[in-house]
Amino acid sequence: MALFRPALAVSLAILLSGVAHAQPSAGTAAATSKAPAKPVAPIQAYDLPQIEAFGNAIYRQDIAAWLASDALTAKVKDLQGAGLKGWLVQDDGKTAKVRFLRDKGNGLEVGYDVVVDGKGAGPVTEPADRKLTDDERLAFSARQAAAAAQPAACRAGYNAAMVKNPDGDGWIVWLLAPAPAAGAIPVGGHYRIFVAADGKTVRRVDALSASCLLIEKPKAADGRPAVAFASHIVSPTPVETHVFLSTLYKLPLAVGANGGKDAWLVDKGKIGKLDMSKK
Repeated sequence: MALFRPALAVSLAILLSGVAHAQPSAGTAAATSKAPAKPVAPIQAYDLPQIEAFGNAIYRQDIAAWLASDALTAKVKDLQGAGLKGWLVQDDGKTAKVRFLRDKGNGLEVGYDVVVDGKGAGPVTEPADRKLTDDERLAFSARQAAAAAQPAACRAGYNAAMVKNPDGDGWIVWLLAPAPAAGAIPVGGHYRIFVAADGKTVRRVDALSASCLLIEKPKAADGRPAVAFASHIVSPTPVETHVFLSTLYKLPLAVGANGGKDAWLVDKGKIGKLDMSKK
C-alpha cells in the first residue's frame, strides 16, 4: 500500500489480485482524483480501542504482504507461469505468515509461504502439505467477494487486509486505495466490507470517506514536527485507515470531524481527542 515500489513487486500485486503495495516516500505533491460514490448510510460504529486495533492490524498485514511479495518476486521469475492467484496473511500480532496461493490446473492450493517478523521477511518456502484448510479457503473466498462488491475505485491498484469479525461470524475486509505519486497520502477512497461466514455473502459495505481525498505529506519546518491534516465526515471519530496511514507514513495525523467542531490526533497507533477550547 502507499506509494511506489520496485517494478517486480508492483507487477506481483497486480497479477495476483489487482492490488498494489508501495513503500511511502517523500516527493511530489498530492494530486486530485475523482471521488467514489458517497455512502448512503452511516458507517458501522466502533469504539476507539477497536478502531485502533483494526488500524494496527491493517498496518501489520500490509507491511507483511509487501515484504513477502518482494521476497517472492526475487525467487519466482515467472509469476503467471507459477499459477499464482493471491495471498492470505495469517497474523498473530507479532509474526505473520504470508501464504501465496496458486492454481496449476488442480484447484487452489498453497504455492509458497513467507514468514515475516520484526527482523523482516524469512526465506520463501514450499509447504509439504499444499492443501488449504476450510478456513483458509473461506477466507480467500471472502476476500474475492469483497473485491467484487467494491462500489467504486479512486485509481487502480487496491490492496486488501482482513480480520475475523469481532462481533460475530465472517470477516471484515478492507480495500485500500493506493497513492498515485510519491508524497501523496491517500486519506480517502478506502472501504470496509463485511462478508458472512460462507465466504460469499456481502452483508455491508462501508465507505470510510466521502471522497478520494489526497493530502501532501508535510515536512517539518521552523523547528516544528510535521503533522498532516485531514477532514472527515462519515463518522464522528477517526477510522482505522487514519490509524493505518499515520503509522505507515510515521506521521501524526490531525483529523477534523463534526463540521470542524471536533479534532482528533492519530499518532503511533493511538487516537486522542484534541481540546478545541485551547488557542
